[in-house]
Amino acid sequence: MPNLTRLGLPGDEQAWAALGFTITDGEIRIGQVTCTLGVAAWGFDEVHADPAELGVPALLSDASADAAASHPNGVTHVDHIVYWAPDLDEAVTNLTAVLGIPPRRRFFPRGPEGPEMAFYRVGEAFIEAVGSGLPPALVGVAFMTPDLDACVEAIRAQGGPIGDPKPAVQGGRIASVWRGHANWGIAFMEPEPRT
Repeated sequence: MPNLTRLGLPGDEQAWAALGFTITDGEIRIGQVTCTLGVAAWGFDEVHADPAELGVPALLSDASADAAASHPNGVTHVDHIVYWAPDLDEAVTNLTAVLGIPPRRRFFPRGPEGPEMAFYRVGEAFIEAVGSGLPPALVGVAFMTPDLDACVEAIRAQGGPIGDPKPAVQGGRIASVWRGHANWGIAFMEPEPRT
């Protein structure tokens, strides 16, 4: 199975520090993923076709990445990244070729009025592919934390613009960052308690 190992995040160190991340030399280490600031891009530890077909800049994978950092916001890993493509069928064809795996699931998670999405497991994270009718782009990221209330409190203490936690479509809870903060969709999630 391919793993998401690199992720480019738009914005600068100040924007991401305000969200409670520890930044070292322009990078944030989150779980298995090294995030580079200033560009929306991605990288995988293995590919089976040219990633240029996806229309998103590719970052070279770093096999010697350091251990994950501890962050004041309590984030443990990247939950998912959102990939928009002009057409979902074409996106699925291209992602399946590049990653060498089919989507885990393809459906309308928000009901028939919402967009159809395809989900690919890439290590700790998922790719949420959406047919948007727009040029290919990474447009958002969600981070996982075991304690969303503490996460929101830590982000607000850093001056970060984050909303109150609310139920998430996929279960658990979610708190979103004001979109203008980095001109990207950014959310923090807490899983549903296990029963």
